[in-house]
Amino acid sequence: MAKPIMDPRDLPLLGPVANSDKDVFGSFTDLASKKLLCIGFSEPEVDDLVAKYRPAEIVLLTNWVDHRDARISKYRLVVGDITRRTVFAAGAFDAILTLSVLEHLSDLRAAFDEMARLVPDGGELIHMFGPAWSSAYGHHIYERADDPLFDFSRWALPAHIHLLCSRDELIRFYVQNGYSEHDGWVANYWFHEVPLINRVFYDDYIRIFEEDRFQLDRAELMYNALPRSHLDHLRSRYPDRRDFSTYGGKYKLIVRNRDGVQARSVAG
Repeated sequence: MAKPIMDPRDLPLLGPVANSDKDVFGSFTDLASKKLLCIGFSEPEVDDLVAKYRPAEIVLLTNWVDHRDARISKYRLVVGDITRRTVFAAGAFDAILTLSVLEHLSDLRAAFDEMARLVPDGGELIHMFGPAWSSAYGHHIYERADDPLFDFSRWALPAHIHLLCSRDELIRFYVQNGYSEHDGWVANYWFHEVPLINRVFYDDYIRIFEEDRFQLDRAELMYNALPRSHLDHLRSRYPDRRDFSTYGGKYKLIVRNRDGVQARSVAG
């Protein structure tokens, strides 16, 4: 659907998301004595969020070899793509934990196929993710750390500027705020072209979570409260979508492979 032209200055400024605490994995399940696959964690994050609960084994998976997640010295590290068949045997782990990963995956359904293969019936998938593309800050711009208009985590950009404004309006917005036209083009690239995010609407995550092979055991949302008029406007522009307030959240899924048969594997 073509995006209508809208002046970003007419969009609300919403500020930070609610309920963004990362220390959730130990509160969502008992990690003690479990074999864990952790995806999207740096070594300090494993130490802080996972290892303190004394699991039996921690294995890290990364697909970004030049990222801090690959600088691992204390745990087993495997380089691989969770959207494809990994080197792990079926049912190799009791639980899979992901931290700020789902929004970066190129094929969500393939990733969930593979994760379901890697745990036994009753195994757990615990995810913390965001921003979803449909949220107020779904563009994930991070061109300049701490610059309020080039770092989405400063929470200063107009809500849903990426969904409601044209390329020309984006560029004009940056120029009006003292940036160069080139800066506007850079922002447009981060919003709509940078390959680091998948641009999946939150509604589509929920469709996967609610498939028969999963039981959604627990969820805590990260979200922005939206003015009603703004929500109505978004729904009118994207009539097949409903949720624009949820940034992401924390979710525990129980894998239910019927009759004990593992979920189909993804292409190798």
